[in-house]
Amino acid sequence: HADLARRRATEHGRGSVEYFDESIEAALLRRVTIEQELPGAIDRGELDLVYQPVIDLRRGQPIGVEALLRWRNGRLGPVDPADLLPAAETVGLAGPIGDWVIHRACRQLSLWLRDGRNLWMSVNVSTGQLRAPDFLQGVASALDLHDVPPERLMVEVAELGMSDDSGNGVAGQLAALRTLGVRTAIDHFGTGRAALTNLRRLPIDAIKIDRSLFAEPAAAGARAAPPILAVMVEMGRRLSIDVIATRLEQAVHLDLALAAGCGSGQGFALAMPAHAEHIEAYLEQHRAPLF
Repeated sequence: HADLARRRATEHGRGSVEYFDESIEAALLRRVTIEQELPGAIDRGELDLVYQPVIDLRRGQPIGVEALLRWRNGRLGPVDPADLLPAAETVGLAGPIGDWVIHRACRQLSLWLRDGRNLWMSVNVSTGQLRAPDFLQGVASALDLHDVPPERLMVEVAELGMSDDSGNGVAGQLAALRTLGVRTAIDHFGTGRAALTNLRRLPIDAIKIDRSLFAEPAAAGARAAPPILAVMVEMGRRLSIDVIATRLEQAVHLDLALAAGCGSGQGFALAMPAHAEHIEAYLEQHRAPLF
């Protein structure tokens, strides 16, 4: 039991103190089970994608869709992505699962484009995936196989995954993606230790701002432009970087984003993540002009 508490303290960082309780043992057992069950998940058809629209806040029309990975296992039930992705890294499956996501997302986007939907698709990748030697070739192959224009794909990398020692590799790969014509984005922008440094040195087309940075309870009722978001929107405008507000779950969050001049956003207040057929119904109800 002491060893389990020590492991948990180590995971939480230097100086952490943990006491053993049954939840620690249960969490460790689930983590081990996830790592045991994950190999073969693709072949068993257990992985799936859901999609969440990104909305032009001024026109109320969808302009893009984010692909979100889901895993439902017969033994574990639904597995949260926060548990799935670290396990995939641990057992060496981040690359194959990432390839599966990109191909599945590109295939779905190709169908929507053929149907006249004026959309782009974003996919999330880890810095480990991004730095893999065959990552760029995999993206290029998926675009070619599914006949997707490169500018219709956006690759998102979470800012928290950009450690200081990996920055140059990340910057080089992002630049190479842009050479292919693929758009790039930083997810959860502003939550890392060097947000402004990353913005200056990384070749990116968009930043996604989490609501936690601008919708504090004290400001939520005021409906005034949150200073942090307003500054980021203006900074994005000057650098020709799109700013997307995320986790907009209430009408007040939409008001705050609009008041700050943010042009696009996503969240439960706009559209819930859903499988492709449900997203198609949503797109039909909010159909943008044909291109």
